[in-house]
Amino acid sequence: MLTERIEFRPEADAEVFSAIAAAPAVFLLRGEEANSEPYVSKTANLRRRLQRLLSAPEEHTKRLNLRHRVRWIEYSLTGSDFESAFVLYQILRAAFPKTYSNRLRLRFAPLVKLHLENEFPRASITTRLGRSSGRNLYYGPFASRVAAEKFMNDALDFFKMRRCVDDLHPDPKFPGCIYSEMKMCLAPCFRGCTDVMAHQRKWNSKQPRPFMRASTNSLPCCSSCPSSRAGLTSRTP
Repeated sequence: MLTERIEFRPEADAEVFSAIAAAPAVFLLRGEEANSEPYVSKTANLRRRLQRLLSAPEEHTKRLNLRHRVRWIEYSLTGSDFESAFVLYQILRAAFPKTYSNRLRLRFAPLVKLHLENEFPRASITTRLGRSSGRNLYYGPFASRVAAEKFMNDALDFFKMRRCVDDLHPDPKFPGCIYSEMKMCLAPCFRGCTDVMAHQRKWNSKQPRPFMRASTNSLPCCSSCPSSRAGLTSRTP
């Protein structure tokens, strides 16, 4: 996968460094033993990075030095940050199939989850998709959690959906919460919507769908559509 391979000998390190380009690259450092764990990384200047890792160590320094542990240098020059990231992903996945995602520090994009399996629908932010056979819907992905929260809060404000996360048992004696006092919620917790409560629950669970699809500027989705995988939609800038 990596196109170049050079043997590293500490006594001839100057020759090795001069033979390597000072250009962006993805590289892998291997030890003498075949089963030793490799060192994999990317850099904007390969020669300078290898000089830091493989030159004679300075006194009284804690900088990582692999001079006496590396025997082979493998690398591929890259033409862009995207190519570097993609090649690094391929190398790490091949070298560390069980831990490559942690090494890459991959983070799943945030989604807005509409909880329709609950009797009193609500929304939340998540980075995990549930089972495709469920009634819950997912909207996104979003560029950041802040963007997802803003979108969700705007939808909750517009439709006055509840923000609490408890399983509700409507009781007129319940004092309610700050959101019901601010008229930001229909207050199903103490039957604040009285005679139209049942109708409102159904309205709350259906109306946000076209609103969210239009707001995310995406293709139609549904929880049962195999192609959309549990209602996942793409959000364009």
